[in-house]
Amino acid sequence: MHMPAKTLRAVSGLKPRTIFFHIPKTAGMTLRGLFVRNYRRTAHFNTDLKNLSLEEWQGCLQRLRNMPKDELDRYGVFKGHMIFGLHEALPWPAGYITFLREPVSRVISHYQMVRLKRGYPSDYEIDLSKADWNLGVNPAFLRALDNYQTRALSGADFEIPFGACMKKHLKLAKENMDRHFKFVGLTEQFDLSLMLLRKICGWGWRYYVPDNVAPKKSRPVPPNVVEAFRELNGLDSELYRYARERFERLVKQYGWKLKTELDLYRLGNSAHQSLHRLRHKAQRQLGIERRRAVGT
Repeated sequence: MHMPAKTLRAVSGLKPRTIFFHIPKTAGMTLRGLFVRNYRRTAHFNTDLKNLSLEEWQGCLQRLRNMPKDELDRYGVFKGHMIFGLHEALPWPAGYITFLREPVSRVISHYQMVRLKRGYPSDYEIDLSKADWNLGVNPAFLRALDNYQTRALSGADFEIPFGACMKKHLKLAKENMDRHFKFVGLTEQFDLSLMLLRKICGWGWRYYVPDNVAPKKSRPVPPNVVEAFRELNGLDSELYRYARERFERLVKQYGWKLKTELDLYRLGNSAHQSLHRLRHKAQRQLGIERRRAVGT
């Protein structure tokens, strides 16, 4: 279970840091905005890893280890794409926060995003008859389709070839979750997760607008590929079940008041998002009128 910040501080005598462990396609961009707003009074270190390769990851850790202590002391939050282990490069205690997502939905969303961003040629198709599914030119993306949540939380991602994730990696991911993660939310229970973050991490009552959402008209994934995703990600399904059980215990612990807060929050956030859409529409119309006025 999570260790409260007060306990960490009492054990170490130092202020614990927070690590936002951003797993792709788990509403992470929306969460990044909420992190910025909830931790405004401290500096944020961003991993800035565009392609999560072994070289990039080692470079990020080395950057932290080489940073002068007075500069490193400024940072209270460390966030971005990563695999488990960033805390080992820090001189103080640190607790992780992450969100998991139902594995097949996450993989489909990731696959559609890469296609949308032209990560492969427009006529490209997955070939399930090949050992690398015809994805070998992009190793980081290939790994991201194969039990990536288990790989990332185990800290062993770079050591595991495609299709070789094993029960021992799942066991390690669960152990890391229980020992080092202050909170593990669920993308499918996003608003409820935010209410729990208020209880566990002292987050404020902050509304949001979804960011980096996959387009509704994404090209459909063939049924045989969806089924292949499902079969391949069995360990992630087990990790997600484990996280969901942990999540449900927390919900039960906070009782009926949490449900009341959730209902109120959803009402407020719905109004907030409606106002955002109206403001965006008005700004867009104003821009069109300005361009017309100058003849462009």
